[in-house]
Amino acid sequence: MRFVRFVSLVVVIACGDASPNAPDGGRPDATASDRDAGGRSNDGGADAALPDAGPPGEWQLEPGHFHPAVMPMTLVYPRPDAETATHARHRWAHPGMEYRIPAGVVQGGAWPFHYELVEGPSGATIGAQLDTVDGVQRSGPDYGVVRWTPGEALEGTTTEFVVRVTDQEGASVEARWTVTVDGGRFLFLSPEGTPATPGTLDAPMRDVADWYRGDPGDDTFADRIVVFREGSYTPIGQDGNENLRMEVGKKPMSYIGFPGETATLDATRASWTFWAGTTDISFIGLRFVGSRVVQPGGGEVNNARTISFYGGRNQDRVILFEVSAEDIEPGALGNDNPAFVWRPSSGERRGHHWAFVNNRFGPGGPRSGNGPRPVSISCVSYVVYEGNTVVDWHGTHTFGDKANVDHETQRNNDLWAVAREVIGPGYGLVAGLSDSYDASHVPGHVELAYNRVRIPEVDGPAQYAVSVGRSAIGDEARDPVWVYRNSIWGDVAFWAEEIYEVGAEGNVVHGSAGRAAAMREGDNLIVAGDEASPFDDATGELTGAARDTHLGTHGAEIR
Repeated sequence: MRFVRFVSLVVVIACGDASPNAPDGGRPDATASDRDAGGRSNDGGADAALPDAGPPGEWQLEPGHFHPAVMPMTLVYPRPDAETATHARHRWAHPGMEYRIPAGVVQGGAWPFHYELVEGPSGATIGAQLDTVDGVQRSGPDYGVVRWTPGEALEGTTTEFVVRVTDQEGASVEARWTVTVDGGRFLFLSPEGTPATPGTLDAPMRDVADWYRGDPGDDTFADRIVVFREGSYTPIGQDGNENLRMEVGKKPMSYIGFPGETATLDATRASWTFWAGTTDISFIGLRFVGSRVVQPGGGEVNNARTISFYGGRNQDRVILFEVSAEDIEPGALGNDNPAFVWRPSSGERRGHHWAFVNNRFGPGGPRSGNGPRPVSISCVSYVVYEGNTVVDWHGTHTFGDKANVDHETQRNNDLWAVAREVIGPGYGLVAGLSDSYDASHVPGHVELAYNRVRIPEVDGPAQYAVSVGRSAIGDEARDPVWVYRNSIWGDVAFWAEEIYEVGAEGNVVHGSAGRAAAMREGDNLIVAGDEASPFDDATGELTGAARDTHLGTHGAEIR
């Protein structure tokens, strides 16, 4: 039996004072500390100094074992109080129920990060660093997650949280926000509940229809935080088509599962649609099963989308955290971006600060002409996909930046089982770079880093484990893309490389890079698909000589 050494660090805070001069992450150009201050190197090479401040620990990697930042650190979630609506989930806690959010979701930076709870209430904790197993660092479920259970005596009180996120080069960003303990902000549902009850913890309602009341204009429960207790639910919305139309000031914007319990939502009856100007939308800790492919009258739905964003104004600050989406279907035609989460073009009216963290997508399919996808979004800036898992997904893409997406990080995602039981997606990790929806806004500034993706060659439609620039139609220049420190089983393609810069370093590829000049020319280990794999088939870990030579410097494993 192999000896396993396991190290995990959680910081518990009793009290503390935030530095009055610390950045609050309020603007993209003012979120990170000066990376060159104090003589720190920016290249991550032999002369790169490790952070000269902050707690010591195994999170600090040796020079050459992390990739230097390609974009500055920008705080995506949670944003400061001055930016967020009062209904934002992260600003409220219920006495006796665990408060659990990812604190310090960062786009850019030199990962892995260290999280420090600088200020917060007694008993609050945060997962400070990656766990260490057999000398390799891995992300655990509490990494970067704040946990706190306020007592009954704290009802009506407000406390400030400050979380400092530090990267491998010493740059840092601070998330600052306040949390008010107020049981009245929450609306509880339970299989043991009844429709006419007030929806409190002790007297929950039964299902979504009880508070939606069949009327998208009914505002009785506007801006409440809906909590689903253990059990099964069938969400139904407005009379007629049964969809859940959510408008500003009319309906709740936050939907969470009670921590430690499993709430399963039958998603075959209704789609969730968020309209113009809706902001601070949260789906946390819920299990969705199925797609709405049949209308109440029996007609077919051509393109199935579970959660959609419509309207002529922006949708800012959207988060999916610890959500499971299973049995996702494309619909009868599946030719117009069927997806679990979908945001169509909004032109110059962009969304900002979207985060998809620690979710599980799959199974999904069958593959249609244009889907299905776990996520397909357009016209959004500052997007993070981190810690997600995709399994048995037979579609066209996974995390699809449909068009005009910029400043996007796809980091530490697990697609190793994305094609185990099905053919798999046409493209695994994607940076499409389409500019078809907003001529004034250039797509790009996208990084794909520390991901594991396995899409072996099969008969049928062309498949690529990594695809960059496939939607870059025309000769207009795009902003850069970086692909680094990924473990890739399958082919790689960088389309239209002449119109954008692409950096590719530290990857391990078992497949072809014939369509990816930057991958062939960079510091990458490329093993032809007909040769012995450098990966363990089941886990994606490096094996044999590749492990001896490249562990910690190439591929997704951290050491």
